[in-house]
Amino acid sequence: MEKFDPETEFLLSKQETGNEWELFKENVRPLKRGRKIATLNEALKSQTSNFHKDSLLHQRKKLIEAIDDYSGDDPLHPWLQCIKWVQEAFPSGGDSSGLVVIYEQCVRTFWHSDRYKDDLRYLKVWLEYAQNCSDAEIIYSFLDTNEIGKTHASYYISYARHMESKNKMKMANDIFNLGISRTAEPIQTLKDSYTEFLMRSMRRPKPNVERNKENNDKPSKWKAYKVPQKPGTVVGSNCIEVFVDEECEKEMPKEDVESNSISRGLNFQLRQGNDQHLKTETQLLRENPLHKCVDTNLIMK
Repeated sequence: MEKFDPETEFLLSKQETGNEWELFKENVRPLKRGRKIATLNEALKSQTSNFHKDSLLHQRKKLIEAIDDYSGDDPLHPWLQCIKWVQEAFPSGGDSSGLVVIYEQCVRTFWHSDRYKDDLRYLKVWLEYAQNCSDAEIIYSFLDTNEIGKTHASYYISYARHMESKNKMKMANDIFNLGISRTAEPIQTLKDSYTEFLMRSMRRPKPNVERNKENNDKPSKWKAYKVPQKPGTVVGSNCIEVFVDEECEKEMPKEDVESNSISRGLNFQLRQGNDQHLKTETQLLRENPLHKCVDTNLIMK
């Protein structure tokens, strides 16, 4: 009898062992808060069971509907609940999970809201979105221009580490200093991260003079990525436009109209869109994360 590796044998047998995480752990993306094994096993069963997969999709649909139906005083909360659940229920973070689409539509819903501009929870959604995009520098520039999250140390740490990963050391150094000059909180965490950065910098081999020209550029204000002035205006979007009754629109504040339209658009995408549709949209956002909010022909200065 032909022998297979444990994962293949499990897939062929369609059995449930209670230890699915052991068989698929290489496909599980780590979360800072950790994962519950029981929840993880249930999520991984969807890889071999259509019943479990359909159950996950149904639950995701219910959470999206909860965003539409929310009437409390913290409209960001149901988005955060949805994001947290999708992270747990789709541990591999694949394109068909819809997570990147949810990130984008969440941040786009509230970028006109002064209330959430300095909310750490909102900033974290932006930073998680950036980690899922190939051109994250655009997102950090957008946040800087629109003064989103500027009082939080996590913004400067994340931004500086990204620039360091691109070997733009002077830029990373300037970003750390900017955060410290603004006394971003927690300031000690920011200072400790800066010290660690300086130690790593000293261990790096010295590059040739002018070898990396962008390291000599001085950071300036990025004016090409201001939030669009008219809520709901989408440039270069291929999403289906959501109908809003004119009488209802007159009664609703401008910000609420946009939030309602975006969340209902998300509901439609995740309820009607198949895996291929979500994958296509996710790939577009990974490559151009702001393609729905700014003119893609603008160049960052």
